[in-house]
Amino acid sequence: MNVNCSVQSPSMRLKKISLSDAATILLVLFTIAMLFSIKARTWVIMGLMSLGFYNPKIPIIKPGEKLMPAPAMVVQTVDGKTIDLQQQKGKVVFINFWATWCPPCRAEMPSVNEFYEKVKNDPNIVFLSVDVDNRLNNSSAFMKKQDYHIPVYGGNLDGLPATFYSGTIPTTLVIDKHGLVVFNHAGKASYDGEAFVKFVLGLTEQ
Repeated sequence: MNVNCSVQSPSMRLKKISLSDAATILLVLFTIAMLFSIKARTWVIMGLMSLGFYNPKIPIIKPGEKLMPAPAMVVQTVDGKTIDLQQQKGKVVFINFWATWCPPCRAEMPSVNEFYEKVKNDPNIVFLSVDVDNRLNNSSAFMKKQDYHIPVYGGNLDGLPATFYSGTIPTTLVIDKHGLVVFNHAGKASYDGEAFVKFVLGLTEQ
């Protein structure tokens, strides 16, 4: 009995992988990376932001419109400096709830930092970047590593009403000089655009 064996060269075997097969393999690898890699997911979201996606909707506040008052919330820095939200009336407060392990939070952070740089010297604006895990050593180290200059705060958020903060991160709020919530956005967004900066700065004049 004759047994004929054929040996294929690597180039012949590679030719059997069609373009559709290659595309499927790449899609699977991309999906795995998106599921398990924080950096990969962050990179994709940042790419979409650079194309103009995720710009926040600027609210149009009508005269006499009933707005939600900001609840009691006290936060502190890693050095123990505290800020009581109820004592900030007369100032505009920007609040960003986030965590270091959250890809959408990390993706929007460059725009948050850019916004901070634009308004940090305005005495009428209070900027609160709140680590929801209250792990201030980690979040402060993250900011330093990324060369962001945003001060990080933490605190007990359990008593906050869901209409103010539902637990979704990132969540960003703006509170006007009268202590009323005029902007509440759950999810990622880009905050360094001219329209948003103009909106916040305009609140300091009202």
